[in-house]
Amino acid sequence: MMLPQSINHSKVIGGLVFGVGTSAALYYNRKKIVQLLYKWRINSLIKLSNMKVHIVTSNEEWECIYSLIAEEAYTIGALGFDCEWVQVQGSRRPVALLQLATASGVCVLVRLSCMNSIPDSLKMLLNDNRVLKLGVACIEDSQYLLMDYGLNVRGCVDLRHLYFRSFNQETPGENEIKQTANNIGLNGLSQKLLGKSLNKDWRIRAGDWEAHELSPKQIKYAAEDALVGIHILIKLLADKVYMDNSAAFMISSSWNAYVQKIIHQYCSDYSDLKFCSSKDPETNSKTIFYKPGTTNKTKMLDETSVTRKTLLYHNCQLLAPDNVPLCTVDPKKARWYVEKDLGTLVSEEPLVVKLNFEPAGRPQTEKGDGQFYLQERHNKCVVCGKDDSYIRKNIVPVEYRKYFPDILKAHQSHDVVLLCLKCHRKSSMQDNFLRNCLAEEFDAPIGTKSDLTHIVDQNLKRIRNAGGTLLKSGSKLPSEKVAELEQLLKDYYQCDTVTSDLIQKASNLEIKIPNENYEPHGLKVYKAYEKIGITKFERRWREYFLSSMNPNFMPEHWSINHNEYKMELKINRLPIDHPDRIIYKIALVGTEGNLDDDKDEKFLQENVFCSSTDKHSISHEFQQKQPEDYTVQDESFNDFDKIQ
Repeated sequence: MMLPQSINHSKVIGGLVFGVGTSAALYYNRKKIVQLLYKWRINSLIKLSNMKVHIVTSNEEWECIYSLIAEEAYTIGALGFDCEWVQVQGSRRPVALLQLATASGVCVLVRLSCMNSIPDSLKMLLNDNRVLKLGVACIEDSQYLLMDYGLNVRGCVDLRHLYFRSFNQETPGENEIKQTANNIGLNGLSQKLLGKSLNKDWRIRAGDWEAHELSPKQIKYAAEDALVGIHILIKLLADKVYMDNSAAFMISSSWNAYVQKIIHQYCSDYSDLKFCSSKDPETNSKTIFYKPGTTNKTKMLDETSVTRKTLLYHNCQLLAPDNVPLCTVDPKKARWYVEKDLGTLVSEEPLVVKLNFEPAGRPQTEKGDGQFYLQERHNKCVVCGKDDSYIRKNIVPVEYRKYFPDILKAHQSHDVVLLCLKCHRKSSMQDNFLRNCLAEEFDAPIGTKSDLTHIVDQNLKRIRNAGGTLLKSGSKLPSEKVAELEQLLKDYYQCDTVTSDLIQKASNLEIKIPNENYEPHGLKVYKAYEKIGITKFERRWREYFLSSMNPNFMPEHWSINHNEYKMELKINRLPIDHPDRIIYKIALVGTEGNLDDDKDEKFLQENVFCSSTDKHSISHEFQQKQPEDYTVQDESFNDFDKIQ
């Protein structure tokens, strides 16, 4: 049956008009449509991600997860990257936690402080600049990893570079090279680009990242920091990067290759480029200086920048008036005796100086203890024997030793040895284990609230927040809220009227107060051993160094009981009421010990020492002490504390 011609004609015309109109609209808006599809496809990487956290404490655990993270890392060419460590009295401990995250949400928390060595596959991943490492201040993190563990991290991109480049492209002009740095941290970028706030509670950030187990809050904090890094990059790609028309329709394999390509093109100018900030002299506010095209790459630390090349031991001889050897000293100290007419130059090569006065003690009277200071010291790593570069190693860490009595510190070089860079890093990692044992054994936490010199007073914080809110947003707040905040200020400042000056004063209120419960980890451990004998603590660290590092080139006569023999002799010569007896008692048996009960005649008679063939044997320590005016000083303590 035939339909009326008018109806057929109408439909045909309508269809043609609709088709032509739709085609025209699609053609006219084709770029917008393709860009929307591209944005949707890029953003789906974030929306479809599901955070899955894996904690790694051993090489075996890393190898189990490596293939999972490496596959995605090499597919798109980027990872979120961050590090955490413990601060002790303002000093940074070695990096405790390395965080890596993929775009899909795989977050790997590598607990470096728990690992005895670094897996080769992790080293290769970090050193491969085909996989960019995204974060805030990631250049600094990479330098810490190099210093602490010898890990070369390449391809680090500070997200602040990318943000400011995108920002400057939208606002050309003078502000292209200078923008305020408020909220430019990772949390600020996350809020600005992802609409997500991170938990930046200082109690988590300053927590114990070397603890036996991380808390759930620490795990979430660490994982989110790494994951947000890669997601910020993806968001910038979606919003700021123009792509080829065909890219949005690519199949999966081609799409992944394309994403990797645009990531590297977008970040290439900023790979391993440090982000710098300074003060604006006009406003005195912190500003960021962004200069497009700059190529001043950050100087990566290497072995030559942290190891010393000059000799530590010069083995210059110091003689008593009767030509009996006393010890080896630094050339500067040897010549000081000559310049002060306290000694006579015997020879220049080798440098030998003879004292013009009788020293307070002679090493020969302290048996093997004294022999340690008479021998020549070799400038090489005591573990592997490498002799072209080395770093000083304090076997008993300074954070404990600084609390020791002077008799255990003055002119003592027994526990200072030389290690090459590789062995020094390994030893630092090993030290973490014993430190954590001491922290648990003596309830001396590291990096927790009790280990902070100052804490935030929550009441003062409420007052400052109230002042800040009134200062910035007072005119926008409901009258009831304004009255509530003003009442807080009235109650605190004991006044009837809130003025603009008072609001300004409240907004600048100092909220940190001294922590009355503050006690450093090192001091708390020292106090525990002060009761039972400091020499026991020294022995523990010396034994641990031998067992953990297995050194093959320890100096002759080095011993785990160094100095104990001489202190036994000294205390037995002192009158019973001499004030120095209490110091020797603390060193030998502690405040709770008894000298008579602990005295061991066999110990006083036997003297077995460490040699190159028997490095685990036992001897006693010699302390080279002289009168206050004329001190014979061992050469290892002439301002070598700073790494050269």
